[in-house]
Amino acid sequence: MLAGALLFVAAPCVAAQVVPSDVSATPLPVKPPTDSTGADTTDAKPDSVKPQVGRFADPMLYEIGPQYQWNRRELFALGALTVADLLERIPQITTFRSGWLATPQAAAFNGDFQRVRFFYDGIELDNLDPANGGILDLSTVQLWTLEHMSVERSASEVRVFLRSWRVDNTTPYTRVDVATGNEETNLYRGYYGKRFGGGELLQLAGQQFGVTSSRFAGSGDALSLLARAGVGKRGWSVDGFVNRTHPTRGIQRAALGRPAIPALDATHTTAYVRAAVGSSGGPWAQLTAASLRFRASEAVTNVGEDGVTVTDTVASSRSEAQYDLSGGLTRGPARLELRNRLRSIDAATYNSASARFDIAVPWGVLSAFGENDGFRRSTNADLGVRFQPLSFIAVAGSIAQTTARSDNAQFPSSRSARGEVGLRVLGPWFSFGAMTLDNAFVPAPVVYDTLLQPVLLGRSEGIMGAIRGPLGRGFGIDAYLTRWSGAEPYRPQYQSRSEINFSSTFPRRFPSGNFEVRAHGVYEYRGGNTFPLQAGEIKVVAAKTVSALLEIRIMRAVLTYQQRNILAYQHEIIPGFEMPRVLAIYGVRWDFWN
Repeated sequence: MLAGALLFVAAPCVAAQVVPSDVSATPLPVKPPTDSTGADTTDAKPDSVKPQVGRFADPMLYEIGPQYQWNRRELFALGALTVADLLERIPQITTFRSGWLATPQAAAFNGDFQRVRFFYDGIELDNLDPANGGILDLSTVQLWTLEHMSVERSASEVRVFLRSWRVDNTTPYTRVDVATGNEETNLYRGYYGKRFGGGELLQLAGQQFGVTSSRFAGSGDALSLLARAGVGKRGWSVDGFVNRTHPTRGIQRAALGRPAIPALDATHTTAYVRAAVGSSGGPWAQLTAASLRFRASEAVTNVGEDGVTVTDTVASSRSEAQYDLSGGLTRGPARLELRNRLRSIDAATYNSASARFDIAVPWGVLSAFGENDGFRRSTNADLGVRFQPLSFIAVAGSIAQTTARSDNAQFPSSRSARGEVGLRVLGPWFSFGAMTLDNAFVPAPVVYDTLLQPVLLGRSEGIMGAIRGPLGRGFGIDAYLTRWSGAEPYRPQYQSRSEINFSSTFPRRFPSGNFEVRAHGVYEYRGGNTFPLQAGEIKVVAAKTVSALLEIRIMRAVLTYQQRNILAYQHEIIPGFEMPRVLAIYGVRWDFWN
């Protein structure tokens, strides 16, 4: 199946990118300096770059081949509009959505929605919407605000580390994005950032999108605003940050006999004040005091005893305070990070402490993580390793143990493991592996249907294969296939994603580097799936889609065009909600220095 998928995407309709442009067989010119925005700073004065605010120690990743991490320029060049678009690239993750941009989105790792965790500038993003049944809606995670994203795939869970956009140059930076597409989709973004002579910082940004469409795509819009102010010196920094998002969603009606997704008018706020000392290499320490808040008015439909349907508007509000104290030290190839997180939510307080120790040398990576999680009432530990004795041979894997500390723990006690062997043939890595995990309690994604039921998964085993890396002459490949021993609720037995991509600045013809073409073609397949109900279950048949992206950069302006489900394949991901036949969006991203 994997080989067939790879041949399918090699058709002429393909063209595109996910392997960075430096994999081209033709040597590229030296890249100009860039700031954290990814913008060219060649014309900046030598003393115009100021120290950054905040201190970070992203984990050492141990995948075979290219790692799952992207800087700000790459995040947008991949054609991703939400974090779910990026998570679809990662084996063992299954994403769910009922339509286009304005509809709810979710992700499960090994079939478990609780095993995908997000950390935004060190703050863990918890679901605050009671209508979601404890599952974070990924449409609330604002991809457009990021400067970096990295994904750590351990044996038991996926940890997604999100770093918000920062500027470090005293020359004012501005960027404007404009896009439009079918289903009456319109998207606008604007960024402004500047550092002052004393290290002071000011950033303002916003995104607005709207979808007014057929019932298949789901209608709605969202306005998201960002602001940051602070000061960054060589040995310390202080900054305040706020991101406020106001999404609205029209009622999304399902097929006959299935419940609709109700309308929603909500406000999400993530704000923090942060103080840091030391350097990113360490020793360093950082204290962050954050406030996460959710407010909504949601339409709820009830059927009375007389059979009359009545729709009420229910208002809800929930907030969380989070205090995060972290510190770290780097010595040679070794790095240590300690963290203590205090949550205050629903009139209760929870404390979680964690430690991480990484070693990275030319022939491998060792990463150990341990956490005493008071919020989930469990203890988690995992160990990841990549051993690469030769440039063309690698072995990687992870083992993990979760121990429930009480009867009402979020996770049951379990063990899990994953092992892979990789061989590099010319450019790309060919890898093959197996995974196993014990029982897991999976909550129901009730945001799509309140009749869905949670499940307890027993022991599961599976195998996976991947081909990832450069093919030469600017082409690359990024493909995987996973197969479980059997289909389980919310987890298809087979799932694959195959991408052929291209990226080049054509350095011989354009030695200035002011012209670049990126393109990719993608074939995605997921097997049939079941969704359990109180009485029986409902099935979704297998789905296969073809998508493509083309981007052309001229100096600092990027023209972008992408189509999803090019062949208009009729399919469902959530029972009762047919996905849009063809989705197209195109526009321009333009950043510049004043």
